[in-house]
Amino acid sequence: MINLLELKHSVIRQLSDHWKQVDFVALSKDKKRFVTYKFKIEKTNLSNLLGHVIHRPLNYFKNKDSSKEILGIGSHITYTKKYDYNKLLGLIEGDRDLTFLGAQRFTSTGKRDETWTGFDECHFTLPKIVFETTKDFTVLKVIFNKKSITSEDKRANALFELEAYLNFIRHDFGATKSQVISNYPEKPQWESMINTCLTNLETTPLEKVVLARKEIVEFDRSADPMAIFEKNIKHATDSYLMYLDPGDGKVFMSFTPEKLFKLNEREISLDCLAGTRPRSTDFGIDLKYQSELMSSSKELEEHRIVSREIQEKLSGLGAIIKVENVESILKLKFIQHLHTHICGTLPERSNFAVLLNTFHPTPAVGGRPWDMAKRCIEATEPFDRGLYAGPMGYISADSCEFAVAIRSALTEENKLHIFGGCGLVTGSNAENEWIETQNKMKNFEITL
Repeated sequence: MINLLELKHSVIRQLSDHWKQVDFVALSKDKKRFVTYKFKIEKTNLSNLLGHVIHRPLNYFKNKDSSKEILGIGSHITYTKKYDYNKLLGLIEGDRDLTFLGAQRFTSTGKRDETWTGFDECHFTLPKIVFETTKDFTVLKVIFNKKSITSEDKRANALFELEAYLNFIRHDFGATKSQVISNYPEKPQWESMINTCLTNLETTPLEKVVLARKEIVEFDRSADPMAIFEKNIKHATDSYLMYLDPGDGKVFMSFTPEKLFKLNEREISLDCLAGTRPRSTDFGIDLKYQSELMSSSKELEEHRIVSREIQEKLSGLGAIIKVENVESILKLKFIQHLHTHICGTLPERSNFAVLLNTFHPTPAVGGRPWDMAKRCIEATEPFDRGLYAGPMGYISADSCEFAVAIRSALTEENKLHIFGGCGLVTGSNAENEWIETQNKMKNFEITL
């Protein structure tokens, strides 16, 4: 890994030398609110750096094909309300060096409970320090509020703060033991919830609804979110990774295979991921599960509901659509899914706020039609989903990428909340859906 002490000294020395040549009077007249300095460094696996970061907030994102990995430390701004999206857009459109990291709640309405205190409607942060790795190299961005470097005294303070942010010490993982694992809801209530939804599916125009449940793991001491995250990385090689630590004691993490959308100029791509079977270490049994998945009318219909809606919404945006890998199999560590990749060219540039409003939630995590599915979820589920199954990702001027925050968990004091959901259509079975959600939560269980 990169020599972090040498990096810190080099960055501070270069900035000190550079500022001797800067006309700060001219700089103060620039309309940009922030000044960004970039340092190209050796290519670094940023997930290896996570456990060395001292300061919070700490935000981390890695996309599924590892073409983009971002680590953000500190915060200039954190937007927590969706009505702030226009402010966020104004900042990145006026300054192409800025990148926001974060996530949005599954829904702004519905139940709210203390489990998610600290995470509001959304949580998008502009870090003070950004490490960004692409396929070819890593760049360190140091971002200053322009007002913080307008005098010699302020610049001295800015460098002092920067030195603190660039101090790294390997995290000392504390040993914890899981004492109690409880299901919420318990199985009898789950069966009642499923039956209520099946009645709605049979007697109303509701085509599909997604119900979720969670396991709550209680430890003998405070949960160590970094230890949990690092253990899970090795089981999530084909997944998006996200780690959100605002610094208030709660941490949200996700290891999701599902892309919501990726936007680069006018090019957009999306995943349709619905229909599930478990994996097996026995090749023959694994192939049997795959065959069942590809021939199940229930699983195929669940998948096609998602695919149809995504294509309808792309058409509504005027996109030229291309469908790839139709109903192929995506194999993960513990489960396998039906997967279709959909891409398109938009008639004009769009932005993350419009696309979030258009595509979230897909029927893969909500249902169809959404207004009916939403009422069913809010009337049936006994807990607050919070960021679970919401959009998570990064936003910059020329691109943005969001995944769906499934395969996720939240640490809260000595508890770990693990979430799992399942799609219900006519013909679904409560016992099968219980097992499916259990398989989806297995990636966390296996590391405890």
